[in-house]
Amino acid sequence: MKLRGRGFAATLVVAGLAATGLLAGCGGGSSTATGTEASATVEGSGKIVASHDKVTNTEETVISTGQFPTGHDTDEESVSGTKPIKPCNLVTRKEAKAILGGTVKMEEHQQGPTCVYTSSGREITMAVMELPLKPLVSGARKSTPLTIRGHQAYCIRYETTSVVTGVGHGKILQVTGPCQADVRFVSAALPRIPH
Repeated sequence: MKLRGRGFAATLVVAGLAATGLLAGCGGGSSTATGTEASATVEGSGKIVASHDKVTNTEETVISTGQFPTGHDTDEESVSGTKPIKPCNLVTRKEAKAILGGTVKMEEHQQGPTCVYTSSGREITMAVMELPLKPLVSGARKSTPLTIRGHQAYCIRYETTSVVTGVGHGKILQVTGPCQADVRFVSAALPRIPH
C-alpha cells in the first residue's frame, strides 16, 4: 500500500514538473505596460531572460492632414476638367410633379452625386457619371434602344430599370425608376446638360 502511495505521489510530481515545463515553453514570459523591463522566454529552454526593451503604452500615432496639389480635394471633379453637374438642377420640382404627381421631395446625395425624387411612394434617381455607355448597355439583362431629343438612349434592366444616354465628355445620364417616367426625366434634363 505504501509503494502504491509513493508511486502515485511520484506520478503527481512528474506531472507537475511537466506542466511547469509546458507553461514555460508556451510563452510564459511576462511584460508590463508601465515602462518597466520586459521578460522573454528562451525557446526550448524554459528559462526566462530579462530584456532591456521598454514596453510602454504612451506611444502616440500622429496622422498628418492630407495635402492636395491643387490646394483642395478633387475627388468629385472630372479628370477631363469639366465642371461637375448638379443633378438636382436638371429637373425642377414642378417638372417632377408633372411626371410623378403628388408632392415631390428632392434630395441630393453625395454619392455620384445623385438627385433623388420621391412622390406618392414612387422614387426616381438621377446621376451624371463618367462611365462608358457601351459596357453598361451590353452588360444589362435587357436593353431597349430609344431616341430622346435626338440622343441615342436605352432602357436597361439590371436589378431595376434605368434609362441611360451619353451626354458627351465621356459622361452618361442615368435615370433609375420605371422606364416611362425615366424617359420624361431624361427629356427634361438633356437641354440643361452642357455638351
